[in-house]
Amino acid sequence: MYSELDEFNRKPEPFSRYTTDTLWTDPWIAQQMLKTHLDQGTDLASRKNATIDSTVDWFDRKIGLSGKKVCDLGCGPGLYATRMAERGATVTGVDFSAVSLAHARSEAAAGKLEIEYRQADYLVDDLPGEQDLVSLIYCDFCTLSSEWRSTLLNRVRGMLKPGGTFVFDVFTTRQFATRNEVMTYGRRPMGDFWSPDDHFCFQTTFLYDFEKIALDRYLIVGPEGCFEIFNWLQYFDLGSISKEVLDAGFEVEEAVDVRTGEPSTAETKELAIIARS
Repeated sequence: MYSELDEFNRKPEPFSRYTTDTLWTDPWIAQQMLKTHLDQGTDLASRKNATIDSTVDWFDRKIGLSGKKVCDLGCGPGLYATRMAERGATVTGVDFSAVSLAHARSEAAAGKLEIEYRQADYLVDDLPGEQDLVSLIYCDFCTLSSEWRSTLLNRVRGMLKPGGTFVFDVFTTRQFATRNEVMTYGRRPMGDFWSPDDHFCFQTTFLYDFEKIALDRYLIVGPEGCFEIFNWLQYFDLGSISKEVLDAGFEVEEAVDVRTGEPSTAETKELAIIARS
């Protein structure tokens, strides 16, 4: 056990290992992720409904949704896709999680909304073309390495009509400055989230100050074995995110507070970029 814990507490190279598939394909954890998305008491997986309403409001105000073809990447349980469809958009939702998509399809059927949901990895699988708007909300962009971010931006450009819009949000370096390196250990510290069975969880947070990257690394140990989760987050300022967008051939039309759509300031915590192809 010593060697495993010793390795666990060694700082890895940034984005050297991904475990996204565990979060979204493990039958138990995927269900817990869905519950967290829908939980109105927390912003951990999805923002609360009032905030989502506000975000879609400014989408409609600034970009216009009625009659537009929209693709929501990383759509999860359809919280944004549903609202955009209700405003008259023709929406396609793309997500990795079969569990989240099942919920999204059920909600669309209940609301009599014709939303197409596709189970796909937006980094490698086929994506719909001729879109007026592509969205990627709640900082999915921040979970990707610079190479994958470049790939994604190029893929999104290929999805859009000429003059189409890409809207996405990122965590800011202001938020990074509030983070600390910590080590914690506990028995079932998140209840049943990782497993319905008894287990122990070790967590180590690593910060990469120069790169403005954080890693929350988890080791979950149960009676039948153990597994790890790597949660990477890249943090941006307006200059660094604008450069990536411009390098990919977009024009940055506006940078706003994702919650309100108001112009970004030095106090903005979560920044939304409105980019044109």
